[in-house]
Amino acid sequence: PIKISDEPRLKEFIYSLSDQSLYRRFMSHRKDMPHEVLQSLVIIDYTMEMAILAVIPRGEKEEIVGVGRYYIDSSRHTAEVSFAVRDSYHNQGIGSELLAYLTYLAKRQGLLGVTAEVLPENHPMLHVFEKGGFDLEKKNIDGLWDLKITFRD
Repeated sequence: PIKISDEPRLKEFIYSLSDQSLYRRFMSHRKDMPHEVLQSLVIIDYTMEMAILAVIPRGEKEEIVGVGRYYIDSSRHTAEVSFAVRDSYHNQGIGSELLAYLTYLAKRQGLLGVTAEVLPENHPMLHVFEKGGFDLEKKNIDGLWDLKITFRD
C-alpha cells in the first residue's frame, strides 16, 4: 500500500511518465503535480479507497514502476479502478498484476465489482481488462469506454 512517505517517489514516478501515459491516466494534459495533488494521492482513507505500488529494488531504495488505486462507490458497492505503469516497463504484465491485486482487495472488502473509464485510444489498458479473465461489460459512453467487471463469487 502507498504511504504518505512515498510522496517524493510518487512525484518522481509521475514526472517520469510520457505525455501520452499521463493523458491516458489522468485524461488531462496537465504537466505539473503540485504538493496538494500529490498529498491527495498518498493520504489514503482505506475504508473508501485503496492505493498500491509496484516497485523494484534500485540499490538501497525501491523504484516505483506502477501505481494502482480504486475509489469505492458505496451506493453501488463497487470501486472505480485506475493504474499507470512507467513507460519503460510497459508490456511486462505489471498492469495485469495491479488489476488482479486490486480486484482481489476489492473482493476481500465485500465489493460486487469494479469499473473503469478508459479512453478509446488506450488499447493497452483495454487489453489488460479484456485478458484479465473477468466477466467484462464494455460500453462506449460519451466517447469513453465504460468498463464494468462483476465478481462471480
